[in-house]
Amino acid sequence: MPIDDGYSGYIEYCASIAHKIPRLTVEREGEVVPLPPPELANLERVTLWQALERRQTCRAFDREALSLDDVATTLWATFGTVHGDIRKDLEAQGLMPVGYRRTSPSGGSLHPSEAYLVAMRITGLAPGIYHYRSHKHELSVVRRGFDPEQLGPLLCAQNFANDLSYGVFVTSRFDKMWWKYPHSRAYRVALLDIGCLTQTFQLVCTAKSVQSWPTGYFIDHEINQLLDLDTDVESVMFFLGAGKGDGAVAREALSTLRGRATREP
Repeated sequence: MPIDDGYSGYIEYCASIAHKIPRLTVEREGEVVPLPPPELANLERVTLWQALERRQTCRAFDREALSLDDVATTLWATFGTVHGDIRKDLEAQGLMPVGYRRTSPSGGSLHPSEAYLVAMRITGLAPGIYHYRSHKHELSVVRRGFDPEQLGPLLCAQNFANDLSYGVFVTSRFDKMWWKYPHSRAYRVALLDIGCLTQTFQLVCTAKSVQSWPTGYFIDHEINQLLDLDTDVESVMFFLGAGKGDGAVAREALSTLRGRATREP
């Protein structure tokens, strides 16, 4: 291989670890709950620019229920293997099909982020905690039952979260990243991965006329216990909330601030 070939070092490194490829799809044990196929009509009616322009973070939700069809479409469009569960583009060129593709980019095509659905007000789905099996577009039950009033305390007293229709705790599977990035850069990859997914989630919600709210402020160890994670290889990293609301940035907070301002001498 020529010395000036810009890919030679990268190719040699990938070849040196090819025999250690871990399983890149994750299936949590538990009762399987099938999901309806994604409905793309709403997404196709909204242009990319319209979704980008309308996207905003909302902190005022109205405790309305969303349909399971709506939630399933958002999960699939954000976390699903929309191109299939193997890299067919690599396979077509006679290369080893490592990993899979989502609608967001991921370092090393590893997609270390896993989605755990917090179902609170979803028509057609019992409240509880579910793992989204992205390569099969189905749920597995992690924990049955969930009181919406539990959510705010887990999110460091951001109690407006109790009014959401549902949320998604996003975790990182460090064991996936350590295979290709056995150094501290793996954690940078994890954070960038979640950042891309967050934007995708909010754009999909916007296209479906659903309000969304992301946060990284929560009590990690309590959520790890709630999700029953093996914290040697996986930990919660972010939270995405969705529901119906008026789009207000922080309705109650602004009202409180105005009230204090009028009382001050």
